[in-house]
Amino acid sequence: MQEPDASVSVSTLVEQARAAQPGWAQRSFRERASMLRDLAARIRSDKRLVELISAETGKPTFEAFAFEVAYLCEIVRFMTGPQGRASIASDTRSSLIFPHKRARVTWKPRGVVAVIGPWNFPLLNNFGDAISPLVAGNSVVLKPSPHSPRTSLHMQALWRELGLPEGVFQVVEGGNEVGCALVDSCDMVFFTGSLSAGQKIAARAGERLIPCVAELGGKSAMIVLGDADLPAAARSAVWGAFAGAGQVCIRPERILVESKVADDFVRLVLAEAGKIRFGGGEDRDVGRVLLASQVERCRSQVDDALARGARLAAGGQVHEDASGLFFQPTILDHVSPESAVAREETFGPILPIIRVSDADEAVRLTNASVLGLSGAVWSKNTKAAAALAERLVTGSVCINDVLINYFFVGAPLGAAKGAGLGFRHGGEALRQFCYPQTLVEDRPGLVFLARWIRRQIGFPYGRRVREVLRWLMKAIYR
Repeated sequence: MQEPDASVSVSTLVEQARAAQPGWAQRSFRERASMLRDLAARIRSDKRLVELISAETGKPTFEAFAFEVAYLCEIVRFMTGPQGRASIASDTRSSLIFPHKRARVTWKPRGVVAVIGPWNFPLLNNFGDAISPLVAGNSVVLKPSPHSPRTSLHMQALWRELGLPEGVFQVVEGGNEVGCALVDSCDMVFFTGSLSAGQKIAARAGERLIPCVAELGGKSAMIVLGDADLPAAARSAVWGAFAGAGQVCIRPERILVESKVADDFVRLVLAEAGKIRFGGGEDRDVGRVLLASQVERCRSQVDDALARGARLAAGGQVHEDASGLFFQPTILDHVSPESAVAREETFGPILPIIRVSDADEAVRLTNASVLGLSGAVWSKNTKAAAALAERLVTGSVCINDVLINYFFVGAPLGAAKGAGLGFRHGGEALRQFCYPQTLVEDRPGLVFLARWIRRQIGFPYGRRVREVLRWLMKAIYR
């Protein structure tokens, strides 16, 4: 299979997408869903895709399949299923004041959606983010990161290989200038990336008054209370922190553990981390860090934490071989809340452990971050854990688990504060790629009443109409 030429200009691609979109939208939900399910079936059996994701990002093939391919199939299943269909189905609404009328609300696709994806998940957060707008009847132009474009180009090739409608899904390569051109020409933007880039994209979209969905990273806290199942918490902390070499937006970026159990928890964490197979090769659990700039960020944060009194419990070294850069899975204990690693997103394989006096301090430190994307609370008292979770200003919270919320595609995954705008997942995410059109019409069977009322409303305003209106307001709004 030949991958397509990506040299076509943004304006040409958007014109093609705009020309193709009405025909795609006119197809029934069932037709669009069937085509996307056929594509998902092709993806599920495509061994080359798993190998491509792994080679492009340095992640283990297990993660490429379990995190990306499996996710893609699940998001297609939900969005093309009954719940997805119901979320954008037309409905009829009544008016108490005008009982002779009814309003039919339909959800119309916005047009051409630009999906601007990140480098860390070239399938999940690139083509995976195109599913909702496509199901809703939009066409999509996807711009993957320049650091990992081949997976997206492969998806475009699969789309064409299956004979799916031309122009409905397209890929364009490029950097910031291409992203800006898409924002300037499309009807909606779905961006995943850094806070600084997201702010610029949202501002640019705001100038054109087009909707912008943005997931902008996180500094998710995993709170471990004194009555938690410590072995289970330690295992999840290590897996959550180091999956994807720490290059995961909703991972536990910091652990807030009650001091009375901190020593035991750290001992268990170190034992779990000792099981990690690290480096290149097929049999590995933690792969490379994709960007040299991320390695430097990890180094800088470790140095800053140590200067502020933290203890390096494990890792901290950089390795390089023919397959890329590797930063050892690193565990820092006694981390100061003022450290950069405790306040700023790391996006690398570092697990900082901050000791807190109680749950109240843990909540205060969690909510001090502007990146309110995700979080976790660990306690054997699930009722108390849920109550504490409700105090966190984050888009989602896991109770006695981590990361699993990303696969709960039936519920919206959103953000609080500076972590983003809009959301992915759930019927809410599908609906946001539409705008509502309200059609008000006479209710069948009450046409004569409608005609009579229309004769009463208009110029000149009469006393009789005013009296009837006052009587109605008194009856309805008492």
